[in-house]
Amino acid sequence: MNTLRQQISLFPHKPGCYLFKDTTGLVLYVGKAKDLRKRVAQYFGQDKRPQLPFLIDEAHNIDYIVARTELEALFLENTLIKKHNPKYNIKLKDDKNYAFISIDYSTEIPQIGYARKITDSADFTPFLNPSASWGSGKTRVKGIGYRTQSNTKHSGLLHPTPYTLHPASYFGPYSSVKKIRETLDFVRHIFPYCANTEVSSRPCFYFHLHRCPGVCVGAVSLDEYQKNLDRIKLFLNGKTTQVKKELKISMVQAAKRKRFELAARLRDQTKALDLLDERQVAQFPKKVSYDFVSLATMGNLECINLFKVRDGKLTDKENFIYTAKQLLQVTNYPLDRKEPKTGRQKIETNLVSQIIQTFVETYYADTTDVPNAVFTQYPVTETELIGELLRHKKNKKVSLSVPRRGKAKQLIKLGTINAEEYLRKTLATDATDVDKLHEALATLQKVLKLKTIPKRIECYDMSNTQGSNPVGSMVVFIDGKPAKSEYRKFKIRSKNTPDDFAMMRETLTRRLQHLPETVKSDSKAWDKPDLIVIDGGKGQLSAALAALKGAQVESEKLKVKSENVKMDIISTPYTLYPIPCIGLAKRIEEIFIPHKSQPIILSHADPALQMLQRLRDEAHRFGITFHRSLRSKQSTKSALDTISGIGPKTKKLLKQKFGTVSNIKKIALEETEKLEELVGKAKAKIIRNHL
Repeated sequence: MNTLRQQISLFPHKPGCYLFKDTTGLVLYVGKAKDLRKRVAQYFGQDKRPQLPFLIDEAHNIDYIVARTELEALFLENTLIKKHNPKYNIKLKDDKNYAFISIDYSTEIPQIGYARKITDSADFTPFLNPSASWGSGKTRVKGIGYRTQSNTKHSGLLHPTPYTLHPASYFGPYSSVKKIRETLDFVRHIFPYCANTEVSSRPCFYFHLHRCPGVCVGAVSLDEYQKNLDRIKLFLNGKTTQVKKELKISMVQAAKRKRFELAARLRDQTKALDLLDERQVAQFPKKVSYDFVSLATMGNLECINLFKVRDGKLTDKENFIYTAKQLLQVTNYPLDRKEPKTGRQKIETNLVSQIIQTFVETYYADTTDVPNAVFTQYPVTETELIGELLRHKKNKKVSLSVPRRGKAKQLIKLGTINAEEYLRKTLATDATDVDKLHEALATLQKVLKLKTIPKRIECYDMSNTQGSNPVGSMVVFIDGKPAKSEYRKFKIRSKNTPDDFAMMRETLTRRLQHLPETVKSDSKAWDKPDLIVIDGGKGQLSAALAALKGAQVESEKLKVKSENVKMDIISTPYTLYPIPCIGLAKRIEEIFIPHKSQPIILSHADPALQMLQRLRDEAHRFGITFHRSLRSKQSTKSALDTISGIGPKTKKLLKQKFGTVSNIKKIALEETEKLEELVGKAKAKIIRNHL
C-alpha cells in the first residue's frame, strides 16, 4: 500500500483516467477524475465502498492518462472499460457493447443492419435473405461509411447516385441484436426495404413477400427508395408525427400524378402508423421528449429499465442487465428499497446511485437520440458531469432530475415493475440453462468414462485454403459456457500444404507447452483442460494423441509395465495420455475415443451431444474468422512487404513519393540516384536487387 501511496504523490492535478493493475499488468479497475491526484488519494481514506479493500489488496500499480476536460475523461473511461473489461467495474452482464441499427451506403442499394459501434471503419452486418438473416449466413462488409461513384456499378457502367459520399447512419443503442431484429421486422411491414446490394434482374426474397418496394429490379428508382429510407430514419428516431405529415403530402402528390399504386401504398403506411399510435399509451398531453431510468435488483444482478417517450407517447422500452458482484457482495440490499436516511441504508443508496451513474454515462455517451429531459429513480453521483455530457450530445441543455410526483413519478414506478419482471424471467431462464448444462456435463462424464465431470473443455479445429494461411483454433467452454477470454489462435508454422493431421499435431504440441506443469511463469500458463475435443475422425484424433503422448508433463508421466498396457487401454482409454481426448466426426456426429475401433453414437436430442456440437461449431467459427482475416491481409499485401530490411516507415515513404510498386521498380532501375537520395544507398540496393 505504501508503494501505491508513493505513486499517487506523482499524479498531476489534472482531469483524466486512472487504472489499477495487478502484478501481471492486468487492469483491475478503471476510473475517471476531475483531479487525478485528489481522486485516487481518496481510495486510501475517504472512499468507503465495500469493494475497495479487495481492490487495494490485489493492486500492484496505478497508471493514469491525462485528458483535457472531465467530459473527455468520461469518454476515455468508457473506451478503456470496454477494452480491458476490468473485474471491479460495473458492467453489462454479457460484457458486450450496445448494438446499433445502421444504414450503410457503401453498396448501390443501401443496406440496413447492425453495428457494434459507431465508426466509419466498423464492421457492418446487413440482414439479407430470411434463411440466413439471423444465423451463420450473415455477410460482413468491412470499411463502410462513405461510398463514391467509382464503386456503384451496374451492367458494366458507372451509375452516380444521390448517396455519393453519404455517411452511414446509426440509431440506438439497443440492448441486444435480438431487439434490433424485432424492430427491423416491424419496420419492414410498414416501410418495406430491400435486401439486395445492387440493382439487377434478380429480385430479393422480400420482393415476393411484398416487403421490398422493388428497387432491386428497377420497379422504383433509387431516388424514390431514398425517400423511403428517410422515413425509416425519422421513424427510428421516434418522429412518427413528422413521418405521417410527409406521407400525407407524398400521397396527395402521387394521386395528382395519377400514380395510384404508390398513393395506395403511402395510404396504407399512414394507417399503420395511426394504428401504432392507438396502441401506445399517451402519457403526456404535450409532445414531450423524455427518458425514464428505473432500477431493480435480485441477487447479484441489477436491471435498468429505460422508457422512451417521444411526441408525448411511450414509444419504446429497453432492459439492460448489469453485474455488480463486487459492489453487492457485502450489502445484499433488498429489492423494495425506501428512501434512506442513515447508516446501512445510506450505503445501499450510494451503491444504486453508482449503478444509475454507470448506465447514464455509458448509454448517453453512445446514444444517437438524446431527449429533452432524463428522469432517474435515484440521483446520479456526478450531476454536473452528466449534465455536460447530455448538453454535448444534444447541443443544448438537457434536464436531469429525480421526479417526486405526477406522471413522471408514475412512469418511474412502472419502470421498476418492468425491471423486476425482466429480472425474474432472466434468472428463471438462467437457472433452467444451468440445470441443462449440468445434465449434459454429467452425461459426458458417464458416456466417455471420465474420472470427473469435465469442467473445462477445449476444442480444436484447423482452417486453410489449399494449404495457404493455415491456422488452428482453440475454444474453451467452462461449466458448459463459452469462455471467450480463454480462446487462442495458432498460425501454423511447419506446414503450408493441406495436411490437417500435421497441423493438428503442431497446434496441440504448442498448446501443451502452456500447461502449468511445463512453464515456469504463471503468466504464461493456461489452465489444464479436463477434456480435449478434436474436430474430426480417427485421423485427426491420432494426430492429437501423438502430441499428447509426447507432452513432457512430469507429474502426469505414467510408469506402466508393458504387460499391463493392453489391459489399461481396454479398461481406461485415456490411461496413456495426460489429458482425456476425443474426436467428433461431422458425418453422423460419431464420437471417437482412443484405442476403440467402434465410435460412440448419441441421439441428436442428447444434451451431451448438443454441447459437443456447439463446441465444435464455435471452434470452426473462430478458426475460419482468423483464417479469412489472414487471407484478406495476404491478398492486399504489397511486394514491398516481402523485402527483408525494409520497414513500415520506408514503405510508407516510398508509396507517398512514387505511388505504385511498378513506379518504384522503374525509379530503382532508371533513376537510382533519386531513390538513393530518398532512402539511402544501402536500402536502395536492397530494393533494386529484390524488384
